[in-house]
Amino acid sequence: MVARGAIIEALKAALAAEPWTLAAWLGGSDANDRTDALSDIDLVVLTEDDAVNRAFATAEGTLDALGGVAAVWVLPEPSWHGHSQRFYRLNDARPEHVVDLVVMRRSATERFLEPERHGHPLVLFDKGGHCVPAPLDRAALAARMAERRAEIAARHPILSPLALKELRRGDPFAALHRYEGFLLRPLVELLRMAHCPDRFDFGLRYLRADLPPQVVARLTPLAWPSWPDGAEAAMMAAAAWIDALLAQGPSTSA
Repeated sequence: MVARGAIIEALKAALAAEPWTLAAWLGGSDANDRTDALSDIDLVVLTEDDAVNRAFATAEGTLDALGGVAAVWVLPEPSWHGHSQRFYRLNDARPEHVVDLVVMRRSATERFLEPERHGHPLVLFDKGGHCVPAPLDRAALAARMAERRAEIAARHPILSPLALKELRRGDPFAALHRYEGFLLRPLVELLRMAHCPDRFDFGLRYLRADLPPQVVARLTPLAWPSWPDGAEAAMMAAAAWIDALLAQGPSTSA
């Protein structure tokens, strides 16, 4: 079985040898000092603008030499982040060690290098000072956060009762769908705004690291309520917590 480190080193060597690659780094758990035996491989490669397909071909040839690819998913383009991205599961590696490969063009201005949001990248190679921390545009982030908070405030009194409605109808699937969308996720966003505003839009990722332990302890039973017996109580508790957070204002933690 190919180890995670061996996959990374093989990709690093193959990509660094090409004249059209500019830099490569690891994000995700490696950039946030949370790597463990189950971590996948979040690899970013910066290339000349006309070399994106060559970067994928080089990576795929390297993975073939490591035993081949069992499955691949190509993110449809244009992607939400503007870069090309593919995911690979290998034949001879642990299933958790998926390679998440993002190829960025030299001309790309958004490289996800703001430490406050994305951590400190683990640089594999950098041929010209391309992988440097980027300043966080706090004004733009604050504007997006205020817009999202206003949207939650407008939606909440209308949409939050719909989860309980579906539960009382006896439809646990519709109830779960609406609970997650109309209660749990807005609650998480508001908690992030209060405790880790730089990553207010990161959803359920990194919550244990980003929120205070007492908040995580209070949130956990709401994220995993017993269905259907504990669902109504969880819905009511989540709705009340959202009400309190909205009433306290954007600068208050709870």
